[in-house]
Amino acid sequence: MKEISIHVGQRIRLYRKMKGMTIETFAGMIHKSKATVSKYENGDISIDIETLFVIAKALDIAVNHLIDYTSEEEAAAEGEEVAKGSLSKSRYYMYFYDGRRNRIARNIIEVQDGGQENGVFDANMYAYLESFENYYQCKLLYHGVMRRYDTFVNFNFENQNNKVERAFLYAINSFSHSGRMAGLYCGLSTQPILPACFKFVLSPEILEENEELKAELAVSKEDIKVLKKMNMFVVSDHA
Repeated sequence: MKEISIHVGQRIRLYRKMKGMTIETFAGMIHKSKATVSKYENGDISIDIETLFVIAKALDIAVNHLIDYTSEEEAAAEGEEVAKGSLSKSRYYMYFYDGRRNRIARNIIEVQDGGQENGVFDANMYAYLESFENYYQCKLLYHGVMRRYDTFVNFNFENQNNKVERAFLYAINSFSHSGRMAGLYCGLSTQPILPACFKFVLSPEILEENEELKAELAVSKEDIKVLKKMNMFVVSDHA
């Protein structure tokens, strides 16, 4: 299926760019021509298993990070399962408000099929997207795990652009039929690089980026009041 070759090619291009490699440099690492690598990335030719392992090693990633393809039919079925509360495989749209740029930041979190253990699942986060249409154009990429509990869901991610950073997300399970959750993100900010914590909303569906969502994500007077009283930043309202 050409769709699979295109998916794998997009993955290769994403990880190559995240590693700061040119096509020429990467082609030399896997002993292929620049033209061949270009065809791989465009999905013009399929890649044999041995070459996939060579590519994954050169990119310092697991092979499954290249071949986690999901068809449109499977994705639609998974979306229905998410709404019912099953998180075994899903895509979440994560939003937070970036006060430095005065805009809502878009992100996607994908939870992979098959848990490592009960309640623990592999997950990827594609951060700072210009559009949800092509999340391979993300500015930052994270790998990690999701842990699901009755009342909370948390994520532990490692930044693939800068492995010094680890991001921790804690979301409150609202028990709503929409599957929408609110929580806190703790990690490093960029420009400048400093420890940071901010509110976010997770949703299995794309949300309208309006003033109501912006107000939900912004630090409110009530947040400041609780911060002064408890000397800690907490999210008390469910999404």
